[in-house]
Amino acid sequence: MQTASVRRLAQPIYAASLLSAIGKGTMLLLIPIQGLELGGLMGGFSLPGMFAVGAVLTNLPGALAVTRWGHKPVMLFGLGLVALSALGVAYSPSLLWMNLGAFAYGLGQGANAFARTTYLADMVPLEQRGRVVSAVGGSHRVGLFIGPAAGGAVAAFAGRPTAIATVGLCAALGLILIALWLPPGKTQPAARPATPWSMVGRVLSEHRRTFATAGLAMLTLAMIRHGRMLLIPICGTVLGLGAAEVGVVKSLSMGVDMLLFYPAGLVMDRFGRKWTALPCLLVLAVGVLLIGSAGSYEALLVGGLVAGFGNGLGSGINMTLAGDFSPQKGRAEFIGVWGLTSDLGSAVAPFVMGAVASAMSLAGAAAVTAGTGFCGAALVLFAMRETLQRRTA
Repeated sequence: MQTASVRRLAQPIYAASLLSAIGKGTMLLLIPIQGLELGGLMGGFSLPGMFAVGAVLTNLPGALAVTRWGHKPVMLFGLGLVALSALGVAYSPSLLWMNLGAFAYGLGQGANAFARTTYLADMVPLEQRGRVVSAVGGSHRVGLFIGPAAGGAVAAFAGRPTAIATVGLCAALGLILIALWLPPGKTQPAARPATPWSMVGRVLSEHRRTFATAGLAMLTLAMIRHGRMLLIPICGTVLGLGAAEVGVVKSLSMGVDMLLFYPAGLVMDRFGRKWTALPCLLVLAVGVLLIGSAGSYEALLVGGLVAGFGNGLGSGINMTLAGDFSPQKGRAEFIGVWGLTSDLGSAVAPFVMGAVASAMSLAGAAAVTAGTGFCGAALVLFAMRETLQRRTA
């Protein structure tokens, strides 16, 4: 495929990813603060944890939906659900309804992200995939840079419901962009008809070494990434900072993150995927330790910047590896199971961290999360295959 053609098909995805991430950044700032007020440390972690639970449950039906109806309709469905559920979270009359809204938001985010990943894997050649996917990850990081500061400012002046309602507007704008300008993708048929659970068993069996090494490493990366996103607002609130101040810390962390998306893509395509995955896990783990032990605004900011740098080193790594390891036939099924395993890390992290923080301390929760990152780094270094060399050979 010509480079110009790849750019044209990716541009609507870049824009929609940016808008979606602005909303996500706002939600991941305000919902932990809301949960902390309503349910203590466990509430601060578990309420945003419902996002991740919804995303996990999207992967299997998402794989079947993409195989049957194609990428674009699934993206549109996901963005529409995000828009509606954000309004539901903003104006929920009780904690129960807020949890249900957060769960639906996770479903919509998961459907959109899954369809986007499979679209890029099907449409972008291997030798350009690292740069394109990391650019999508970069647009996502730009949105996460804008979202917390903007959302915190809106919440400070107009209230949290208004700030959360803007998330629905961002998703609606992204839906319009995808509907009008994204070319339909061409999906590869599944190897054989499958039910969700038989699909999981078959894919795990056929690619067991891949999931036991690279898949497990990406699970740990998802845990530590999600933990970093939650620790900043929760630790900041415990330190007595307001939503606007915490939003600035989180946006600066994402600012460092987003600066590295294109260099990370170049390194992946030129030297290999391990060259970004390994330092990402190591530096991110150190940053999480610093955030959890922060005793002041300045210390929290330093920890956030270190974690942002580490996360930026791995921009697009999960989606790139999913496309690299996936077979041509049945690709959507493979990426569905891949997303299920990696998203399990995001779903488990908030509840594990909440339990550890309630029993011990925030520093203890950060230490447990960082430990998973060091384990993932060991898997990347000693067990994971280098997909770029393997495919080009």
